[in-house]
Amino acid sequence: MSGRCRDYGVVRNHSSPYCRLRSVDLRSVRWTSGFWAKRFKQCHEESLPHLWELLSDPDRGHALTNLRIAAGLEDGEFVGTHWQDEWLYKWLEAAASIYAITGDPALDRRMDEVIGLIGQAQEPDGYIATQTTVRGWKRWQSIHHHELYVMGHLITAACLHRRITGKVSLLEIACKAADYIGDTFGGRDPALAHFPFNPTIIMASVELYRTTGERKYLDLANLFIEMRGSSPEGSDVNQDAVPLREETEVVGHSVLSTYLYAGAADAYMETGDPSLLDALQRLWRDLTERKIYLTGGCCALHHGLSIRGHEVHEAVGPAYYLPSATAYNETCAQIGNLMWNWRMLAISADSRYADVMERCLYNSILSGIGLDGASWFYTNVLRWHGREHELLSGDARQRFQPGQKDICCPSNLLRTIAEWHSYLYSVSEEGLWVNHYGGSAFDGPLADGRPVKVTQETDFPWRGEVRLTIELPGPAEFALVLRIPEWAEGAGVEVNGDPAAATPGSYVRLHRTWADGDAVFLSLPMPPRLVEAHPRVEELRGQVAVVRGPLVYCLESVDLPEGVRISEVHVPQDVCWSPRHDPSLLGGVTVLEGEVRRVPEGDWAGRLYRPLRPVPGEGVRARLIPLYAWANRGISEMTVWMPAC
Repeated sequence: MSGRCRDYGVVRNHSSPYCRLRSVDLRSVRWTSGFWAKRFKQCHEESLPHLWELLSDPDRGHALTNLRIAAGLEDGEFVGTHWQDEWLYKWLEAAASIYAITGDPALDRRMDEVIGLIGQAQEPDGYIATQTTVRGWKRWQSIHHHELYVMGHLITAACLHRRITGKVSLLEIACKAADYIGDTFGGRDPALAHFPFNPTIIMASVELYRTTGERKYLDLANLFIEMRGSSPEGSDVNQDAVPLREETEVVGHSVLSTYLYAGAADAYMETGDPSLLDALQRLWRDLTERKIYLTGGCCALHHGLSIRGHEVHEAVGPAYYLPSATAYNETCAQIGNLMWNWRMLAISADSRYADVMERCLYNSILSGIGLDGASWFYTNVLRWHGREHELLSGDARQRFQPGQKDICCPSNLLRTIAEWHSYLYSVSEEGLWVNHYGGSAFDGPLADGRPVKVTQETDFPWRGEVRLTIELPGPAEFALVLRIPEWAEGAGVEVNGDPAAATPGSYVRLHRTWADGDAVFLSLPMPPRLVEAHPRVEELRGQVAVVRGPLVYCLESVDLPEGVRISEVHVPQDVCWSPRHDPSLLGGVTVLEGEVRRVPEGDWAGRLYRPLRPVPGEGVRARLIPLYAWANRGISEMTVWMPAC
């Protein structure tokens, strides 16, 4: 395992036999301008060092201190969550991704130092989990100790670090850990049937197989898939009551489910097991047709019961149960949903999976991080009652700082933003696929090794015009395949001024002999549109939301006239929203301005019900902002859904 190897993005599926789209080299894509270039710069300069400062602080984060104690370098007690180690591992993954683009030597040195510490903390047999070793606890006593979860993140970070740097220091630690896990679980001890609780180890094991070529790691991933649901004492909270291949509905904890499905999709890409793909497609339809929020959130319940009567938490709800004010929507769950859909897209080349990715990213994922890049939400609601809002598990009135708890979402957002550019493009035998849009450049080989450079010039997501310019050393025949989002009714495509057909919710294939300087112009209309929910979503009957392009909009109380409450606002069905880009507001956003109806609430003191008293409404001006930008101007009221009138 020596020497430098090519990096094929966050999922190294370039040799996977059962997928249509293959990841491109992570270094071959760079942000050039606009929305995501700013986010990536902030991630490098603000979020990454800020989270390092917190995790390395012995009083606030204690994550580095736990490792130092485990390594015997200092005395002390374990502090933090049972999964405190993952903060460091996801930080390493993000650092490696940023290093791939920036070549920042300080990052390289810091990664080397941390990897040396991890190696010292690892037990001689390969086990590494400071939450047990520092406390002197016996191994494998509880699924809630998250031993496999943290080692899964270690292995994932190691694979990416190896491919980016060419170094084997972290990969050797990961292989040692994976070999220990294989020895421990290979005998299928019934007492271990419920492990892992959080199944990062499945994705990690497949990626380790792809990185090393060692079949035993793919076998380990499939072992954990088969163990799911193998015991009669299993629970829906971690999708362990029914074997994955037999499950008919998405159930339980939404991070555990989406990570499980993403891992199973990885395994399918290597084995082609049709029973896995059948299950994943069935579960995807259940989620997207009956249980997903408009924002891409997939986690309705703080606590509740599953369809089989099992106690669950941080979980998907029953069909059509999508409350706004009490939505849990843990940021990690939406990131898991993005990861699952990315793999389904790679398997099928079906644009509907990219549509879900886009919806999750711009709305329920980005709403989890403040515009400062250094503050976070754990839960992501669609309605907030301001200072009067009753806080449930994970809720906060203002964005928080991670420390001895609430660490998973900030670190997950960190690696997601650091790696997002690697999701933009894919290659296949046909040519180059453009899955998502943003000011960027792809400069790398096609599947057959021929070089090509494609530059995107766009102000997406604020505007729907995208210009793609081709640079080639000589004429080359291949397809440029562009995704037309499902919301882009009336989309148009031109190649050197000649129109081509474009259908929303599909890919358009532009197959031709390309020449240097050829240009493609893509027009994605973005009129504001009103959206209603399925009539069985009782909480949303008679209400509408406003969407423009990929962005879900919300009404925040600071954007209403003084004295007008969010709950008094009704939206006329013929409302005319006027988009206006305001570079000075919330880091630069396109707002929607229009006239709504105010229906005064009147006096509800001491009442839960009263006779209907029709009150004539009055017109008031309102301004909507993208949902991801809310809660950056102090504590406020907010809503996505509003009564229609």
